[in-house]
Amino acid sequence: MTTNTRTLFTGAALLLSLAACAPGPEVQVTDLSPQHYAPTSLIEALTAAPSRPYTVIAGLRIEGSPGTDRAQLLARLRQKAAALGANAIIIHDESRTLPPSVNYNPSGGNYQAQGPQTIPILSAEAIRWKQP
Repeated sequence: MTTNTRTLFTGAALLLSLAACAPGPEVQVTDLSPQHYAPTSLIEALTAAPSRPYTVIAGLRIEGSPGTDRAQLLARLRQKAAALGANAIIIHDESRTLPPSVNYNPSGGNYQAQGPQTIPILSAEAIRWKQP
């Protein structure tokens, strides 16, 4: 293998590894608690407020691009909540659907129809259980 070929393969491998680590959508955090907690590892995902006493420690929000898997966004919310020291998150689905559209493609000189697209948006309260 020549030096140029080896350099080309090394460069291609580097680009592929960087693409695999590309960051996804960022979680926006609204800090609601003056107290800071140690990170946790197990985060419950709830769709309604629990009956058990809790404290809201932060508000979280994440928005993906059309076609983004909801599970991916939920995993990022859980990861951020764990870093904040939460025990659970109360999830609210705020996704919205864009209507169908027709776009002009100037390079081809034709129109392209695009069906409705859903933009996944999740917000959540990161909560911590109150001790008895």
